[in-house]
Amino acid sequence: MRVLFAAHQFFPEHYAGVETVTLSLAQEFRARGHDPYVLAPKRSIPVNDIEPGQVEDYEFGGIPVRRVGRPREGVSRPYSLDYENEVMAGRTSEYMREVAPDIVHAEHFQGLSASVIPAIKEFGVPLVYTATDFWTFCPVVDLRRHDGVMCTGPEISHCTRCIASRYPGTRMKQAVDLTPPAAIRVAGALSETRLSGLSHSLRQVRALKERPGRIREKMELVDHIIVYTHLMRELLLANGIGVGKIEVSHYGIDTSGIRREDRPFTPPLRVGFVGTLAPHKGCDVLIRAFRDLPPELEVTLDIHGNLERFKPFVQELRALAEGDGRIDFAGPFAREEVGDVLSGMDVLVVPSRWYENGPGVIFEAFAAGIPVVATHLGGMSEFVRHEKDGLLFGLEDHCDLARQLRRLIEEPGLLERLRAGIEPVKTVQENVDELEVLYGGLLTKV
Repeated sequence: MRVLFAAHQFFPEHYAGVETVTLSLAQEFRARGHDPYVLAPKRSIPVNDIEPGQVEDYEFGGIPVRRVGRPREGVSRPYSLDYENEVMAGRTSEYMREVAPDIVHAEHFQGLSASVIPAIKEFGVPLVYTATDFWTFCPVVDLRRHDGVMCTGPEISHCTRCIASRYPGTRMKQAVDLTPPAAIRVAGALSETRLSGLSHSLRQVRALKERPGRIREKMELVDHIIVYTHLMRELLLANGIGVGKIEVSHYGIDTSGIRREDRPFTPPLRVGFVGTLAPHKGCDVLIRAFRDLPPELEVTLDIHGNLERFKPFVQELRALAEGDGRIDFAGPFAREEVGDVLSGMDVLVVPSRWYENGPGVIFEAFAAGIPVVATHLGGMSEFVRHEKDGLLFGLEDHCDLARQLRRLIEEPGLLERLRAGIEPVKTVQENVDELEVLYGGLLTKV
């Protein structure tokens, strides 16, 4: 079976959750005698040395990959390219003809745009889509509004501000900040008139306003949708996507380098953070909570993540941690080192301030027998069971997080009880078992 996986970006420059899952699936399919391929866009920025629409072929981890240059970025780029890109559709058609896949499994459409959906379906093959995040109905993907409020779906005045918030220091951001929400809604109405032909800003607003309907229309062509959480299922349905096509099933992980150690707890409590050091991941909440712990408590904190990518935020984190010798910024680590990193923890904290959609680090911690303390927010709270295999705390509530960490130190037997409550995690092999059955069923209907 020839399987084409599509993602929004790929190794070696990008190595977060979606990329890791895509690579793991492709490699397991290859190990079983199938022929997997990967299609992904690549940002057209000077350091990447690729032009919009330009093709780049290479192999990574034994998997053939084709990448296509994305449109140039910036506030002047037509916003409609986010979801309608005929160049990407054309490049996708070219690769479909070359690879001739039996089935296509898209892990993400960002960068590719929704235009690739009909381009794929023209070849008469089944198309599976995994909703790895909220791109199909959220222009900024994370469903966390510019004002910090958790969102449920598009609204023109908020979406405009959310996009503008991604361009700090620009005149566009300043203009949007000064524009009342009612005026943005009026601009939305004007964008549907002939005036939009005279104004780039109105054309951008019109494109943003049309985005939900255009993506929803294309998503009707998808044959099957996989979601990791019931939260994602509810949000997709609420936004008119996936009726009668959605299956809730989270992905499996590679556990080959992770060993479970059920050792008795002896102080100090070793707290760990693993993830992107960006605001939405909430490492600042963890540091504030840690600093609230009494100095006499025996506890340490190791922070693992890239210290160079979001330098201003990392500087904030270092300032918060200044003077506390218990906190160590350990930096990033190679994927093959994950088992060793986890073995140095007693508990993992996931303090995200957005709807994490099945973060792999939680599954990896569970595979290592490590309880997880996480934000009580949709997504994470479907995997971390309070008082069973971990603890939950309130969104951005560092005082509540500090209380939960103190419990692990001061309540006899709590850490051991949580360890005992951790159930086996799904492996990538089990995940591919499921997908082989799914793909086979879809192929019989072609």
